[in-house]
Amino acid sequence: MFLDLASAIAEISANIATLLGPLNGFSFEWKYGIDVIIQLSSTIILFLVIRFLFWKPITKILESRRAAIDKELADAEEAKKNAFEVESEVQEELASAKQQVKDMLLKAEKDAGKRASEIIEAAQKEAQLRRNNLEAELEQERKSMEDDIKKEIVDIAFQAAEKIVGREVNRDKYFDVVDEILKGAN
Repeated sequence: MFLDLASAIAEISANIATLLGPLNGFSFEWKYGIDVIIQLSSTIILFLVIRFLFWKPITKILESRRAAIDKELADAEEAKKNAFEVESEVQEELASAKQQVKDMLLKAEKDAGKRASEIIEAAQKEAQLRRNNLEAELEQERKSMEDDIKKEIVDIAFQAAEKIVGREVNRDKYFDVVDEILKGAN
């Protein structure tokens, strides 16, 4: 491959020169050095000006922005916690309302059953009262009819007795006798 060290170094430097391209023929001149020094000093001055004049206000603005963002994140987290608490309270109230509705329905059902039994009981009492009144009316009507029949029987009996005897019979005197006869027939 390589015969000696000098030829290897020459080959490596040729390859490096090829790789550097336009920088291959670079040589340092003092006019470029002054430009480099001016550039470095300008950069340092600019850095110092920014550091002493603008660094604190910029840092302050960035810190206030970071604090505002942190506060918004904390507020959002607090709002999220509050939302979960409100949701759990709403769920509890909803469960309570459902239980109250169930209780109210059960109470209404019991009240309706009680009211229905009261209505039925009142209707039965009224029916019994009407039956008793009807029985009393029937009994009174029966007695009235019995009295009418008794009077007719007495009238017929007196008329028959008058015709048989041929004279007028005292009704009041013999009414008691006919009444006893009728009572004995019952």
